[in-house]
Amino acid sequence: MTFETHVDNLPFAHGGYAGSGLLRGQNSHFKVSEQLSFEPSGEGEHIFLLIEKDGLNTDDVVKILSKYAEVPRRSISFAGMKDRHAITQQWFSVQMPGKEGPDWEQLNDQSIQIKQVTRHIKKLKRGAIKFNYFEIVISHLEADEDLIQARADQIVQRGVPNYFMEQRFGYLGNNLTRVNKLFSRNEPIKNRKLKGLLLSSARSYLFNSVLSARVADKSWDKAVAGDAFILDGSRQFFKGEAISDDITDRLLRHDIHPSGPMFGIGDSIVSSDVKDMERVIFDDNTVFCDGLIKEKLESARRPLRVIPHEFNIKYLQNGCLNMSFKLQSGSYATAVIREILRVSNKPHNKVEG
Repeated sequence: MTFETHVDNLPFAHGGYAGSGLLRGQNSHFKVSEQLSFEPSGEGEHIFLLIEKDGLNTDDVVKILSKYAEVPRRSISFAGMKDRHAITQQWFSVQMPGKEGPDWEQLNDQSIQIKQVTRHIKKLKRGAIKFNYFEIVISHLEADEDLIQARADQIVQRGVPNYFMEQRFGYLGNNLTRVNKLFSRNEPIKNRKLKGLLLSSARSYLFNSVLSARVADKSWDKAVAGDAFILDGSRQFFKGEAISDDITDRLLRHDIHPSGPMFGIGDSIVSSDVKDMERVIFDDNTVFCDGLIKEKLESARRPLRVIPHEFNIKYLQNGCLNMSFKLQSGSYATAVIREILRVSNKPHNKVEG
């Protein structure tokens, strides 16, 4: 089985590309800033740093903070991973009980700028992000402007499929190839960090496969018999006993979303048509399913769609298009972009995640 073209083959919700362009022509063309899901208290043993980085990935910053603050890397936490080939504002926490901490502004240089320093009683946990705000410039644009606007209008109205994108699967799907081989041979994954990465890739592939089927039958943003629905902006879900007018109205208002499986052990909350459809996907991917069950991962649900908030497009000079929007944590900006444009990256940006 080959996984190289998995993301390329995901079906479109809004009709396909309206044109093409270059993504990340330079770091300043891909800007991301985090909005935490809580407000730091201002006191406590964990120093919270809002850092703007340029040309560094999250792990690079952790190494720099560890060396500068003279603390082990396990004392440093962050809410989400951010790419090297971008300008990003990202929160980090550094555990320094009973210590003032160094002069953080001494870290400021071309690649790091300290934007805010505060404290909190607990460390920063993964996923503690309400939104990521994106400001993206697509250069070398070749597109039909009317069709771009039509795609943008559809996205505002209906959102986009909440696909996992290339970053989750590695260059040319190598993470999927590797975990498939290990599961097929019943070999253990000894490295803890690698294990988490590979198991996530397998679960994400199964989710994308279910979502692909629902995009293909045009039910990705609609209620189907047996669905489980997730409340917008939360991880709480409930089973819809019947497709009522209330369910339909809440879907139209983006208050709830149909959900797909993050495969694992535990009883399935879905039933009827949805359970049958998901079972077909699982039966076609027994290597991944059996391997994940052996690893005893708990099953969960993820929204099938994501609604970009404050979505705007603007044409710039020199054949460029600016897109800006907010996305909930865990969703991918490239899943939004692909519903409008086919984008290529500069060669050095091909490896992500």
